[in-house]
Amino acid sequence: MTLAPPRTDLADGRSSLLVLAGWYVAVVVAFGLFLGMLSGSVPADCGEVCDSERSEMLMFGLYVALPAMFLALLISLATLAVLLARTRIRSSTMVGSLAAVLPLLVCGLLATSL
Repeated sequence: MTLAPPRTDLADGRSSLLVLAGWYVAVVVAFGLFLGMLSGSVPADCGEVCDSERSEMLMFGLYVALPAMFLALLISLATLAVLLARTRIRSSTMVGSLAAVLPLLVCGLLATSL
Protein backbone atom coordinates (compact mmCIF):
# COMPACT_ATOMS: atom_id res chain seq x y z
CA MET A 1 0.00 0.00 0.00
CA THR A 2 1.44 3.33 -1.03
CA LEU A 3 0.87 6.56 0.76
CA ALA A 4 -0.89 9.29 -1.13
CA PRO A 5 1.13 12.46 -1.64
CA PRO A 6 0.08 15.39 0.52
CA ARG A 7 -2.41 17.72 -1.12
CA THR A 8 -0.86 21.07 -1.83
CA ASP A 9 -3.88 22.61 -3.52
CA LEU A 10 -5.79 23.21 -0.26
CA ALA A 11 -6.24 26.60 1.38
CA ASP A 12 -3.16 28.20 2.86
CA GLY A 13 -3.32 29.06 6.56
CA ARG A 14 -1.47 32.35 6.29
CA SER A 15 -3.58 33.82 3.50
CA SER A 16 -6.79 32.58 5.20
CA LEU A 17 -5.71 34.40 8.36
CA LEU A 18 -5.12 37.57 6.33
CA VAL A 19 -8.63 37.33 4.89
CA LEU A 20 -10.04 36.85 8.40
CA ALA A 21 -8.08 39.87 9.65
CA GLY A 22 -9.38 41.87 6.70
CA TRP A 23 -12.96 41.25 7.78
CA TYR A 24 -12.20 42.54 11.28
CA VAL A 25 -10.35 45.58 9.94
CA ALA A 26 -13.34 46.34 7.70
CA VAL A 27 -15.68 46.28 10.71
CA VAL A 28 -13.42 48.60 12.73
CA VAL A 29 -13.06 51.03 9.81
CA ALA A 30 -16.84 51.02 9.25
CA PHE A 31 -17.39 51.81 12.94
CA GLY A 32 -14.87 54.64 12.72
CA LEU A 33 -16.62 56.08 9.67
CA PHE A 34 -19.94 55.79 11.49
CA LEU A 35 -18.48 57.70 14.45
CA GLY A 36 -17.29 60.40 12.08
CA MET A 37 -20.81 60.92 10.77
CA LEU A 38 -22.35 61.43 14.23
CA SER A 39 -22.77 64.85 15.76
CA GLY A 40 -20.24 65.90 18.35
CA SER A 41 -22.31 68.74 19.76
CA VAL A 42 -24.12 68.58 23.07
CA PRO A 43 -27.68 70.00 23.21
CA ALA A 44 -27.66 73.52 24.67
CA ASP A 45 -30.51 72.98 27.15
CA CYS A 46 -29.05 69.79 28.61
CA GLY A 47 -26.32 71.11 30.90
CA GLU A 48 -23.26 69.14 31.94
CA VAL A 49 -24.99 65.79 32.34
CA CYS A 50 -25.54 64.99 28.66
CA ASP A 51 -23.06 63.62 26.17
CA SER A 52 -22.98 64.02 22.42
CA GLU A 53 -24.13 61.24 20.08
CA ARG A 54 -20.52 60.57 19.13
CA SER A 55 -19.42 60.31 22.75
CA GLU A 56 -22.26 57.92 23.62
CA MET A 57 -21.48 55.69 20.63
CA LEU A 58 -17.76 55.74 21.45
CA MET A 59 -18.51 54.58 24.99
CA PHE A 60 -20.74 51.84 23.58
CA GLY A 61 -17.93 50.80 21.26
CA LEU A 62 -15.35 50.66 24.04
CA TYR A 63 -17.42 48.94 26.69
CA VAL A 64 -19.72 46.68 24.64
CA ALA A 65 -18.50 46.24 21.07
CA LEU A 66 -14.78 45.84 21.81
CA PRO A 67 -15.18 42.88 24.23
CA ALA A 68 -17.75 41.32 21.90
CA MET A 69 -15.36 41.69 18.95
CA PHE A 70 -12.55 40.13 20.98
CA LEU A 71 -14.73 37.12 21.80
CA ALA A 72 -15.78 36.88 18.15
CA LEU A 73 -12.11 36.98 17.13
CA LEU A 74 -11.28 34.09 19.44
CA ILE A 75 -14.17 32.06 18.02
CA SER A 76 -13.09 32.97 14.49
CA LEU A 77 -9.53 31.80 15.11
CA ALA A 78 -10.77 28.49 16.51
CA THR A 79 -13.10 28.08 13.54
CA LEU A 80 -10.26 28.87 11.15
CA ALA A 81 -8.08 26.19 12.73
CA VAL A 82 -10.87 23.62 12.43
CA LEU A 83 -11.65 24.58 8.83
CA LEU A 84 -8.01 24.35 7.81
CA ALA A 85 -7.51 21.00 9.49
CA ARG A 86 -10.71 19.20 8.55
CA THR A 87 -12.07 20.56 5.30
CA ARG A 88 -10.98 20.25 1.70
CA ILE A 89 -11.75 23.83 0.70
CA ARG A 90 -9.23 25.14 -1.80
CA SER A 91 -9.96 28.85 -1.59
CA SER A 92 -8.24 30.79 1.17
CA THR A 93 -10.76 33.57 0.68
CA MET A 94 -13.62 31.17 1.34
CA VAL A 95 -11.99 29.67 4.44
CA GLY A 96 -11.14 33.07 5.95
CA SER A 97 -14.58 34.44 5.17
CA LEU A 98 -16.38 31.42 6.60
CA ALA A 99 -14.35 31.67 9.78
CA ALA A 100 -14.99 35.41 10.19
CA VAL A 101 -18.51 36.11 9.01
CA LEU A 102 -20.62 33.96 11.33
CA PRO A 103 -19.01 35.15 14.61
CA LEU A 104 -19.15 38.76 13.37
CA LEU A 105 -22.84 38.43 12.54
CA VAL A 106 -23.61 36.96 15.96
CA CYS A 107 -21.52 39.70 17.59
CA GLY A 108 -23.38 42.37 15.65
CA LEU A 109 -26.78 40.94 16.47
CA LEU A 110 -25.97 40.68 20.17
CA ALA A 111 -24.46 44.17 20.32
CA THR A 112 -27.42 45.80 18.58
CA SER A 113 -29.93 44.01 20.79
CA LEU A 114 -28.55 45.72 23.92
